[in-house]
Amino acid sequence: MTPEHSPYAVLDELAGHPRGDDLARVVHTAAFAAADERRTTLEGGLAELVDRAGLSIADAETRFGNVVRALERGTSEGAGSATRVLLATLLARGVALSPPDGPEAEGRVAEALVWLATYTSVDALTALDAALGERAAGLWRSIAALVRRADQGALPQLGRAGAIIAAAALRGSASPDARAEAAALVDDVRDPIVRSLLRDALSSGRRPSRAPSASGAAQEGAGAAGAAGDERWAPERDGGATARLAGELSPPPRGPMALVLLAATGILLVMHVLRLAGRFLLRYRRPAALEVGPKGVTIRSRTELFGRTLKERETYIPVEALLRATREVRYPRLALYAGLVALGLGTYLGVSLLVDGARAGSPELLGMGALVFAFGAALDFGLSHLETATRGRCRVVLVPRKGPGVALAGIERDAADLALGKLPRA
Repeated sequence: MTPEHSPYAVLDELAGHPRGDDLARVVHTAAFAAADERRTTLEGGLAELVDRAGLSIADAETRFGNVVRALERGTSEGAGSATRVLLATLLARGVALSPPDGPEAEGRVAEALVWLATYTSVDALTALDAALGERAAGLWRSIAALVRRADQGALPQLGRAGAIIAAAALRGSASPDARAEAAALVDDVRDPIVRSLLRDALSSGRRPSRAPSASGAAQEGAGAAGAAGDERWAPERDGGATARLAGELSPPPRGPMALVLLAATGILLVMHVLRLAGRFLLRYRRPAALEVGPKGVTIRSRTELFGRTLKERETYIPVEALLRATREVRYPRLALYAGLVALGLGTYLGVSLLVDGARAGSPELLGMGALVFAFGAALDFGLSHLETATRGRCRVVLVPRKGPGVALAGIERDAADLALGKLPRA
């Protein structure tokens, strides 16, 4: 897509067109009617729409082509042609003129846009960033939810083709929200082409300007499968003062005493069993994006259940209110956990042997019990004081001066270091 045939160029043309917004509304109505009726052409009822809007054929003329004629021709337009870019941008502009209100409405609009991009010649996904800017964030979240559901086979009306188109749109978007969604999805989807497209969206230094077409997405996905690294960082390589990380909210780290007490009482086991049940049975997720700048940090998160968004939250912590911002390596308390397990097993076996030895009056059993107990205690002490050498992923922990801490898991260590380096040093 050349700059002169880009959504931004079309929007500039429409801004100076006396009936630009009326044309956008006509395309919006025709396209959504086609999506509702599952028609692959958009000319149904077009004459009535044009007449109701008070438009003439001459009013629909632009330097990219005639809007009414383009709607009549429909799928006969070649990929990448000026008129296809025109219709896509007009549809995105129509969405901007009547934006969806709330997650449920965003989900309906997103599904219609993905269906249209998959089965018709009008792909407004490539123009969402240009037409809506930051207001497209909710639509990108809904599009990501559609990818997840389609990958699970829960959206037969979109199918695998729809999942690939939607993943390609996430890949092509320069929006931080779209990149954060791609990062949250990449480890969840099973389709290799969808996964490779999402991974490609996170490749360092990539700043795409558009999403590929359906066939292009499939070809690029097949070629890229296995080549991209398992990255979950959505870096902004714009030379700005902010950095963005994408991951999932996790419980803040507990202190050693709290950890020991929770483990000894069995509460820790119950908590993790419930968390695993929620994740695998109820598809409970808490994806989040973290934006770090010299003035503070912003955490945008949401709670999902069965792929649907239940709650969204945005928290801003100014740098003056931030007590500590650190990264922890994956399994930072691995030694402590292993020590607790060793102590528990050693105590159980040691006490059992001591009791059996006392009952039988056997010095050998008493000695063996004492030895096992001592070995468990020594192993507990040693492991608790060894520094873990685990590398790779980490979690970023933010501790404000007031209020609970926040932890974001699944972050690359280098990415976390680079992002936290944006904060001023005390």
